[in-house]
Amino acid sequence: MLEGFEHLAAEEIDVLIEAPVLITVLIGAADGTLDREERSWTEKLMRTRTYSKTAHLVSEYYRVVAEGFLEKVDATMAQLPADADARNQAIAEKLSAVNPVLAKLDLHLAASLYKSYVSLAQEAAKASGGFLRIGSVSAAEYEWLKLPMIQPVEWQGEQEEAEEEEA
Repeated sequence: MLEGFEHLAAEEIDVLIEAPVLITVLIGAADGTLDREERSWTEKLMRTRTYSKTAHLVSEYYRVVAEGFLEKVDATMAQLPADADARNQAIAEKLSAVNPVLAKLDLHLAASLYKSYVSLAQEAAKASGGFLRIGSVSAAEYEWLKLPMIQPVEWQGEQEEAEEEEA
């Protein structure tokens, strides 16, 4: 059982574990397909997120998410509509299920997860195209970049932690 998630039902934990997969498909395939570069880059992102020194609970969460990540992405793609607009709407609906689950978590953990989801969306959008992945966010990706279906979760201590890290 993941630390910080003990009080959640198995279905709720599944919703959280599926979220990065859905975000990857939503952003990476927003323009129609999830190309090889996007797949490779997001898999690397999952692995690097397992090594966070400052957010132990989030890194443990990403250890679970990273297991068989590309297989999860492929399985999700196979279950969703081929049409990009229909697929994106279906994913947005599925991702909205994250909101009540985040509301049950400790505020700091929920805010850290939310921040990691938005960061994942931004990184996935930059994964292909452009020169050195600069200026590569397509209009289709930009529409979903801020994950409007997930309600923002903010934690007051984030500002204090950022200031401490800079010092």
